[in-house]
Amino acid sequence: MQQSNKVYMILTNGFDPDVRVYKEAKYLVEKNFDVTILCWDRRCEYIDKEEEILDGIKIKRFFIPSTPGTGLKQLIPYFKFMRSVKNCLKNKEYNYLHCHDFDGIVVGMATKKKKKKQIIFDMHEIYNNYAYAKNKIFKKIFNNIIKKVNYVIYVNNEQIKNIEKKEKLVFLPNYPEQCTYSPIDKVKANKIRINYIGSLRDYESLKALAEIGVQNQNIEIGLYGSGICYDKLKKEYKDTPVKIYGKYDGLKDSGEIYRNTDILYCSYNPSIENWKNAYPVKLYEAIITLTPIIVTKDTAVGELVEKYKIGEVIAYNNIDSIQEKICKIHDNYNYYINNLKNIYQKYQWKSIVNNLDIIYKER
Repeated sequence: MQQSNKVYMILTNGFDPDVRVYKEAKYLVEKNFDVTILCWDRRCEYIDKEEEILDGIKIKRFFIPSTPGTGLKQLIPYFKFMRSVKNCLKNKEYNYLHCHDFDGIVVGMATKKKKKKQIIFDMHEIYNNYAYAKNKIFKKIFNNIIKKVNYVIYVNNEQIKNIEKKEKLVFLPNYPEQCTYSPIDKVKANKIRINYIGSLRDYESLKALAEIGVQNQNIEIGLYGSGICYDKLKKEYKDTPVKIYGKYDGLKDSGEIYRNTDILYCSYNPSIENWKNAYPVKLYEAIITLTPIIVTKDTAVGELVEKYKIGEVIAYNNIDSIQEKICKIHDNYNYYINNLKNIYQKYQWKSIVNNLDIIYKER
């Protein structure tokens, strides 16, 4: 193995696994790169897996307790993680430092002291629309990072509006890997299965969906995933037909979940700019699994759904609107399936992942 092939990735979650990070790392391993992911297991869920190898990907976890979503309380643990990464890499030889998300790139910039090392900022989200991003200090830090990194990976055009050096940009959207979801044939059921799949963050939107499951015996509502709303929703709908499944494995469980999903619910508050302009991975998962989708109107994802007629848009947090669109999709199900078949080949991971070759090349 040539030393030019050594890659370290920095990730501020426990990699359980983070599907996007896994797909990128796996592709690089298949290209004969030596990939190690340095990740922060802030919930200390994988104490028995401090180091492991998954499909050729080396994983090293740092166990520094912290509760996600607690704001400034996470700063001290975050700096401890930063110090741990710096100590880990101090005497290591590598050529690529691939940093995931904004908190990952800050760690990477504090760590990278060696010249001629490629540093990559992998932007998973739109940062400009978060409240903290309005701060002048954040903007200064962000712009300084963009100037110093070698490449910026982005998932949609909203992220790069204010980036001047376009030659650094590499487009890598969150398209799914088809093999994770095969076969895609739906399991037959007596009820209409409407599922939300992902991080449980928007309580009002999820509550509106759950209420439909309480009120309608012929509709089964399922919420898959963890997140800041999980405990509240689990408690509130404990003695109802609504199924709160909790955390799932994005690699092992996703195929089975989508085979048991007739309609995907993907509604977010459009007044939150980051949600309004995002293209969540579950949109693309719905497309490649031929699953009609319900989204919020006046959003980027809503425009795509309307353009290709692959689902319906709803008024945010409006139970009547949700019920109306569920019935419409159910009554015209094959129409939406045929529209999905017309486009699903466009949104495959295999069609876009080789953009990583722009960054990772033999030297």
